[in-house]
Amino acid sequence: MRIRDRSLRDRQRELTRGLIIDALTQIILRDGVSEFSMQSVADEAQCSLRTLYRYFPSRESLLEGLDEEMDAFLKSCFDRLPSAANDDLAVLAERMPPLLVERRDLARAWVAAVPHSRVRETVGGRIRALVAATIDRSAPSLSEDERARAFVALRLIANSRSWLTVAEQLPARDAGVVMAWMVRVLLADLANGGGPGIE
Repeated sequence: MRIRDRSLRDRQRELTRGLIIDALTQIILRDGVSEFSMQSVADEAQCSLRTLYRYFPSRESLLEGLDEEMDAFLKSCFDRLPSAANDDLAVLAERMPPLLVERRDLARAWVAAVPHSRVRETVGGRIRALVAATIDRSAPSLSEDERARAFVALRLIANSRSWLTVAEQLPARDAGVVMAWMVRVLLADLANGGGPGIE
């Protein structure tokens, strides 16, 4: 019986935390990140200020909570990708925009509020490794400088902020097709000896 009670409490905590993050998301989208107060978040979440402080003791911890929520969402997106996305950057770029729009408000608030996030270390590390491996396969003869430039160009295409930006402009499926096309064009150019030849 105690295990069941603990599970119920855990689910209630998770639900309350989620409602608070959803409230923060709506406030950021409506009023901007600099405008939210702890009281406005509590009011939007329809909880007491005391409850809010129990979950998030400061504005900074609320923003960290938003970052954690986005990180968990991105991880769940990666878990739903086909196995080909682990090896093919174009497949990853095609499949992510439609997944991101499932929680568009969360993603938009996260982009506005958390410019330097943990996501870069978790999901971002996985993407960085895939970009590096893709460059190794597609253009193994690049110099170190060319490789660094190609890496930056591909990372601009292969990141959650870019995917969301394109998905804001196009239907989600079209956004994925465009992102995959950009990856393929860049890789084809690199494979054919092209690239940013800065002197």
